[in-house]
Amino acid sequence: MMGIVGDMRKRVQMMDAFPKTMDDFKVQTASGGVVSLVSLSVIVVLVISELLTFLTPERRVELSVDVSRGEKLRVYVDIDFPRVNCEVLGIDALDATGNVQLEISNNLRKHKLLDRGVIRSDGMATRKVAVADPADPNAFTSADSGAGQQQRGAPPLPQDYCGTCYGAGKDGQCCNTCDDVVNQYREKGWSITDLSVFEQCVRGGNHTNLAVKLRPGEGCRIEGYIEVAKVAGNFHISPGHTFSFNGRHLHDMSAFLQRGIDLSHTINHLSFGESFPGAKNPLDGVSKQQDELGMYEYFVKVVPTTFQGRFSSLIKTNQFSVTEFFRPSDPAKGGQLLPGVFIFYDLSPITVQVEERRRSFFHFIVQLCAIVGGVYTVSGMLDSSLYHLPKMMKKRNVGKLI
Repeated sequence: MMGIVGDMRKRVQMMDAFPKTMDDFKVQTASGGVVSLVSLSVIVVLVISELLTFLTPERRVELSVDVSRGEKLRVYVDIDFPRVNCEVLGIDALDATGNVQLEISNNLRKHKLLDRGVIRSDGMATRKVAVADPADPNAFTSADSGAGQQQRGAPPLPQDYCGTCYGAGKDGQCCNTCDDVVNQYREKGWSITDLSVFEQCVRGGNHTNLAVKLRPGEGCRIEGYIEVAKVAGNFHISPGHTFSFNGRHLHDMSAFLQRGIDLSHTINHLSFGESFPGAKNPLDGVSKQQDELGMYEYFVKVVPTTFQGRFSSLIKTNQFSVTEFFRPSDPAKGGQLLPGVFIFYDLSPITVQVEERRRSFFHFIVQLCAIVGGVYTVSGMLDSSLYHLPKMMKKRNVGKLI
């Protein structure tokens, strides 16, 4: 029995792929020590790099047709206008279905800017047209406050008084105050450049020309979000009053014809949906300085995107690409285009699905074995070359001398 075991042991020893040498026959050299230290350092660096790669989630990206319907698109905006005060500006949105949102105020805030930055919040975003006080050219009061009051010293109106609407009202309709006349003109879509032609405004003391509260040295930051239908459309930030008339979206720029407006702006942030790790918004940080008044156009291609993180819930958002264009237009010089910042967006029919996954642990083990084995083999070949090469050169030189 012992003979059979011994025979099997000898056969197993013959299969040893790692033959050993006796310690007495091992030679340690300085070059071998240097190669060993360098090899160990390389192994440590490569192992750490592979470990960091293993701990970093792997992203898998797939493309598919977007089949979502009836969803809303949330657009986050944060834009600075350092040379236009907040009362002048407002946001309007239009889309391909004909839906129009004028002077959007929900979920938007305006912040007053000076040269030193944000100093206070002006509340929800609104756009106001003001009336100048003739006693103080720098003081303005809202056109909606006090417009219907009777000027002091004016004779009282008879009880059956029915003021004319100057063609803007319906047959038999009375416009007894300046507010009534202005509102009827707005409903008609007619512009008003001089209130002194309306006796109601003269009687109320509001008979100066309309003027917007443009204050030099004051700017505006608009931030928040707007919700639009998930179809092609645009939203824009522009000066002047906006209104809808016979299904059309109109702007009244009459109050700006004699005043210079500087629409220089900086887009601090613009995104179509929530951010996710690795998302890039190409318009963030874009700044434009106005050389001449005109229409700043940004054409955006929105790509629906879903992101599934390893430890987070599914995020439905969007990525986008953008091109830009500028067209000069000054209404005071006969320009037909509306000055402002316009974001035209269209949606891609393809959706991008991004999923984070953990890398395979077995693949990580295989990589570690490859690193250790590869470095050990290469270093062994290098050490052997450094050890035997001098001996070979010495023998060769000795042969030449003989």
